[in-house]
Amino acid sequence: MTVAATATIEHVAEVERHDPGIADAWWWLGIPLLSTLSLLVIARVAPQFYLDWILPEAYGALEVLHVLLPAIGFIVGLLILRLPGVRAWPLAKWAAVLFSASCLFIAGEECSWGQWFFYWETPEYWGQLNRQNETNLHNTSYFFNHFLRNILKVAVIVGGIILPLMPMQMRGPFASIPILRMLVPPGAIVPVSLATVGFDLMASASKGGGINIFVPRPSEAVELFMYMFILFYMVMFWRRARLL
Repeated sequence: MTVAATATIEHVAEVERHDPGIADAWWWLGIPLLSTLSLLVIARVAPQFYLDWILPEAYGALEVLHVLLPAIGFIVGLLILRLPGVRAWPLAKWAAVLFSASCLFIAGEECSWGQWFFYWETPEYWGQLNRQNETNLHNTSYFFNHFLRNILKVAVIVGGIILPLMPMQMRGPFASIPILRMLVPPGAIVPVSLATVGFDLMASASKGGGINIFVPRPSEAVELFMYMFILFYMVMFWRRARLL
């Protein structure tokens, strides 16, 4: 049997030694920090530019990134599935399948499965189900929109902040079961997770009747950092998986 097929905590611990460190801080720390500052500064200094080029549906910078980031995550997922160590470890393989499928679903939904690019008309029967007359699922029900989004937010908080910062001896099964330990991201995931939570708090405040004193429609920035979280997670998973 291969090492991957009989993975142990020792094997996973050895893989973890190659997690992103200071040399990689330009992307796991620099990109979330630069993105946060850019949104805040542009919204403050050039609010009309923000409204004209950052926010618009279909062609705004945020909307384009909402498609691009999970699409890249899907490609990374395919690279993970090509790794012999992952194919030999069923739990890792099915985890990679789930993450890759999730990335594809998000990218597809964000561009209405190509409607943004090819401008087809929404079928009449589907337009009656979709509140924005688009060919996607997330505008048809609470489950495909808010429920799945809330699951991702929980993943960001638990998997992106609590577990990575928690001492190993306090993680319980996440430290003693190889596949669970393999799936808990390193501390490098924390900056993008904090950015997600920060903008989500802004979005919650604005829904409660508050004023968007930082950026207009902060929920769009929340999606940016959620999808950046997914991409960073996939990259970190790939870095570990290729060492199996």
